[in-house]
Formats: sequence, structure tokens, C-alpha cells
Amino acid sequence: MHLGMATIFQNPQNQITDGEVYTNELRLAALAEPLGFDSVWGVEHHFTDYTMCPDVLQFLSYMAGRTERIQLGSMVVVLPWHDPIRVAEQVSMLDHISEGRLILGLGRGAGRIEFEGFGIDMGESRERFVEAAEIVLTGLERGWCEYDGKYYRQEARASRRHADDLASLGLEMAKDACGVA
Repeated sequence: MHLGMATIFQNPQNQITDGEVYTNELRLAALAEPLGFDSVWGVEHHFTDYTMCPDVLQFLSYMAGRTERIQLGSMVVVLPWHDPIRVAEQVSMLDHISEGRLILGLGRGAGRIEFEGFGIDMGESRERFVEAAEIVLTGLERGWCEYDGKYYRQEARASRRHADDLASLGLEMAKDACGVA
């Protein structure tokens, strides 16, 4: 059995300060490894007190430096809100500095307030997700990104991931799940 712990960074009705939320959640996350958990997970949300983690990869990078063995999971990186080549670079770096402990979760997002906050039409989320996933996943697989789509255009640029590093991210399974060829 695999036992994981999720950190949410919630502060309903702003009952405590943001600093207290971050201190408390980071303290709990740091306990995951000594308590025997197999993984620690983070979420991405914006513009509300529902959860105050706007950058799950930044949180997981912090946890990579605080832990030695547990896996680090994103639930999820919302691709329509990000530049795909930056995501590929960030994922590559995090997987390297954590020595292969990253479990990468990608998603398209479901919060209207977040799409409105970023000025992105929520009705485009599926198409944006598919294009961005193709860029990120093939970029991680090849070590470089190039794309010419409806929403994203990217000239060929290195993403710093190479084929010999693929095993830790399970890219073939992720590509199948996202419908990427």
C-alpha cells in the first residue's frame, strides 16, 4: 500500500494570517517523511482562500530540499494557466534535484474565478490543455520543445530533459492518459 499526504494551504474566511497558514502546512508536510508516508502532494489554485498554493512545483521543490526519500506529487499543474516550455523546464529541474521523486500530475482546471483571473476563456480549457500537454510531455521526452498550434507556438528550444532520464516521470503513461501521440 502507498500512503500519501496532501497539503492544501486553506484559510477559510481568512481566520489566520497567510504566514500562519504557510508555516502550519509546511510544518505538517515536513512531518510526512518521519511519520512514514510514501508521498506528499500539493495542489494549484489562485485568487481565493480555498487554497493558497499558486505554484505547486515551487512547493514541491521546497519539499525536495526538506526530504530524502518520499515522492513528491502535483495534483495538478493546470496547464492552460502556464507557459508549457517553462513547465517542462521546471518539471525537469524538480525531477533532477529530487533525484527522480516527482510524480507529475497535469490538469486543465475547473475554477471559473481562476480562468477569469488569468483572462482565459474557460471554454478553451480542453484544447489548451491538450496542446500544452503535447508540448510538455514531448519536450520532456526529447529534451527540447517545438510546437505550432492554435494556442501555443514555440520555436525549438531545449527543455533540459533527456531520454535517458524518462523512467522517473512515467512519460509514456502520462502521454497515453493525455491523448498525446
